[in-house]
Amino acid sequence: MIELKYMTPSSPFYRDKDIRDAYLEDDGSGLPLLRFHSLDVLPGIDAAFTTRYGGVSTGYLSSLNLGFDRGDVPGNVLTNYQRVMRRLDGCLDDVVMTQQVHKTKLVKASRALTVGETLTRKAGETDGLFADEPELILSATFADCVPVFLADRNGRCISLIHSGWKGTVEKIAARGTEAMEAMGCAPEDIIAVIGPCISGDRYEFSTAGTEVFRTVFKEKACSDIIKRMDDAHSFVDLPAAIWHTLVQAGVRPDHIHFSGLCTDENREHLFSHRAVNGRRGNMNAFLRMRR
Repeated sequence: MIELKYMTPSSPFYRDKDIRDAYLEDDGSGLPLLRFHSLDVLPGIDAAFTTRYGGVSTGYLSSLNLGFDRGDVPGNVLTNYQRVMRRLDGCLDDVVMTQQVHKTKLVKASRALTVGETLTRKAGETDGLFADEPELILSATFADCVPVFLADRNGRCISLIHSGWKGTVEKIAARGTEAMEAMGCAPEDIIAVIGPCISGDRYEFSTAGTEVFRTVFKEKACSDIIKRMDDAHSFVDLPAAIWHTLVQAGVRPDHIHFSGLCTDENREHLFSHRAVNGRRGNMNAFLRMRR
């Protein structure tokens, strides 16, 4: 039985926030998925996040590794993607995938960019995707970095963002909202979910390194983002930083939801880079508009 642990953040920032938006959907297929209450209620929006379970990979990659560069057998990775597609009632000819480089480039998804059975990431080096075409499945890979799901509650468009610490500092989540605005979605109509990632209580950062956040975020935001331990050690809360970024971009605070799941704390069920010093597989986020 999978028993996920929800975060109990120590920061007062979370007291009035929705921090339990994710839930486990187990249909008996052996491939459970994480779903999100706030996106489930939107007509035509289909969002999911994988766990470690349901694949054919072995060892430290066990079992649903969706990463291309983790030392897995390519055939295992393909089989894992095929299993996820069956679970999502889709196919790889529908999937557009990021090739992440921790920058802020976003690409508009199209049929010409789908990965197909060769899993060719034709979108190139990008950490975000957006689309206004139904039935395209946007996908990105994770193992501590922050997935950001963005959906127009009126069904016009979607965006999926991979936000590591560099992307968070450079406010890549706002690039997603800007792309959706260009497709006709008002910021106040965006519903956002900040997905499973390493929590601010576990993401240790050098105190000197936190200065990069202080140069970008206002003092009040930094009090939510950075928890200094001593001259050498601090903790950085990437989800809090993304929340501030989205609000600054015009997304309503009550439209921003947190999965409530820390990858490090749930390392038995979710891949976490920091928990195992990089010896791990990848999970994927998937986002699509149905007709």
